[in-house]
Amino acid sequence: MLSLSIRPPRRRLRAFILGALLAGVANLAHAGDITAEEYRVKASFLFNFAAFTFWPEGGGETLSICVYGGDPFGSHLDALMDRKVGERSVRVRRVGSVDALVDCQLVFVPRQMISNLGRVLDGVDGQPVLTVADSPGALASGVVLNMDSSAGQIRFSVNLAAARRQGLGLSSKLLNLATEIKR
Repeated sequence: MLSLSIRPPRRRLRAFILGALLAGVANLAHAGDITAEEYRVKASFLFNFAAFTFWPEGGGETLSICVYGGDPFGSHLDALMDRKVGERSVRVRRVGSVDALVDCQLVFVPRQMISNLGRVLDGVDGQPVLTVADSPGALASGVVLNMDSSAGQIRFSVNLAAARRQGLGLSSKLLNLATEIKR
């Protein structure tokens, strides 16, 4: 049975919902700013995905957000360092191999590394690791959350079966914001 050790505070939930709605509905207007703005918003989504995930008890004092391969976030992800998810401090790591995913609680697989998604999923299978991508087909391949910005808006889909397989629970508030839920 999954123990729920992190309960998102209401204030953070309201901020996430407002931010998600604004970010998801707002068009990423200027072509030159699309990538920088897109990954600034996606970095915020990663933090909130972690905050609205129910993790097994005994996860330690830190929550490591890991980017596998090339990092499209730049300094936007670094801004999350030492923020809190429940009682845990966020740590950001960039990793170049599946073996280096040890001690990662959230793994982001960027578009340019999606060909290695199967290896990443095999490497974290059965562990309490939230897998996130931003590539077409990633949800069907087994990631827990997949972000999509193809329409100039950032949206996300959820794979509940993958979350259960990893021993994770997702807040109903998070599920209500998803554009697709694969059960």
